[in-house]
Amino acid sequence: MSRSAIATTAELPPVRPPSIRCSSARVRVDGTELDLHYRVTGSGPPLFALHPSPLDSAFMAPLMARLASRATVIAPDTPGFGDSDPLPGPIDDLSPCVRAMTALRQALGLEQVGVYGSATGAQIAVEWAKAEPQALSGIMLDNAAAFDDAERQRILEGYLPDVTPSPDGGHLARAWLAAHDGTLFFPWQAPATENRIARALAPAAAMQATARGYLRAGPGYASIYRAAFRNERVERLAPVATPLVILRWQGSILARWTGRLDTQSWGANVTMAHCGPSLDERWACLERNLERILPANSVRAQDLCLESGRLRHVDSSFGQIRYRQPDGAAPTRLLIPQPGATEAALPDSAAHPASAVVDLPGHGGSALPEDLRPSHCVEAVRRIAAALDGVARSVAGVGLSDALAQAVAAVEPALDQAAAQPAEFQGQPPDLTPERSGAHLLRAWHWLREPFLARDEAPPEPVRLTRMLIDLIDAQAAHRALREALDAPNRTDRS
Repeated sequence: MSRSAIATTAELPPVRPPSIRCSSARVRVDGTELDLHYRVTGSGPPLFALHPSPLDSAFMAPLMARLASRATVIAPDTPGFGDSDPLPGPIDDLSPCVRAMTALRQALGLEQVGVYGSATGAQIAVEWAKAEPQALSGIMLDNAAAFDDAERQRILEGYLPDVTPSPDGGHLARAWLAAHDGTLFFPWQAPATENRIARALAPAAAMQATARGYLRAGPGYASIYRAAFRNERVERLAPVATPLVILRWQGSILARWTGRLDTQSWGANVTMAHCGPSLDERWACLERNLERILPANSVRAQDLCLESGRLRHVDSSFGQIRYRQPDGAAPTRLLIPQPGATEAALPDSAAHPASAVVDLPGHGGSALPEDLRPSHCVEAVRRIAAALDGVARSVAGVGLSDALAQAVAAVEPALDQAAAQPAEFQGQPPDLTPERSGAHLLRAWHWLREPFLARDEAPPEPVRLTRMLIDLIDAQAAHRALREALDAPNRTDRS
């Protein structure tokens, strides 16, 4: 397509605020500055929602939407998961995670909060309640269990797959096997009748969400996951003095072990909330008991978007757009990665120290419009330029995004077009629709590697190649639409 054919207007369309906002906070934990990413929605008493491993706060989106009329729900990515920085130093227990949650609570200016946690999130909530009894109005535990030492050792033996990136892509297979068999068995590595938790395999998309969580977090995920398992014991729960609701959901994969909590003698602060087997019954039970843990104070989601981390967000006509702020310097350039990629997959982010790097619509943390067109990308870059208040002086694109950079420069006189950067991959990728075999991951892995080999270049290091793969899978719909629009020689964007 002709680079001048991308339809643009000087006046930006009206903003459409998202129902669930993403934001970031720069906090200090154990002497190190960390960026914590979180989602927030609703209005009312503040409620932290802590996700299971190896997932991230996106898992909490359906629950957040359901509770938005009753609470202001804050769902952080646990450190090292999703888009939150990993914790410094070795992790032997959950106390560093608790300190990270405390730092986020304080950064948000919240004196008291309720906490809901699922699985790993439930164990973090337990330790948080003991560390800050005055700051937590109550906690609700979902998928919390009680193992004896022998059971815990048996479960953990082989449960946490090694996802250290390797050149042959073997880590993809290991992550997929855990995600695949984990839909049928607990523990997944012991496929026996007595460990069966479902009659049939889950959809491949559900497997992909879990496998993606392992790969996105990388090998460091295992320390927090292991610490959570070690915490699953009655004696860790007994000292909790704040109001405590334990959801006893019949559909839990841990139902065999959560049932043991019914046999304990609990204090007056503990409510055992029994839920039916369906997901809707589980949420209804949660809602019936929500008031037991909420504080009296109220806040609004829009007042809790700090945007103090490297990842920043701006509103657009189709949702939030995300970009990465450079460390230690005002961005003098806007950089647009090629369709199918984000900043995390660029060859060397340190080579662009003064660049604010854009997540194109449908990529990374940016919303996907219903009918994605290049003009949405132009709007996204212009919104970021406006948020930077004239600091940026130029705009550059990688590969096909050079056309987008030219279109932005044409309507933003304060921005010059900088030299384009070469694309690292081109053309149509293989079908990335999730397959139960996981074969789509290896096809995409080698599709990304082969252009480097064809150019007689060394392929990217496995860590970066893994992130390129995740970006490509996450952005597959947007990548296809933009590649077709920007690659077509005689088409125009009729927005």
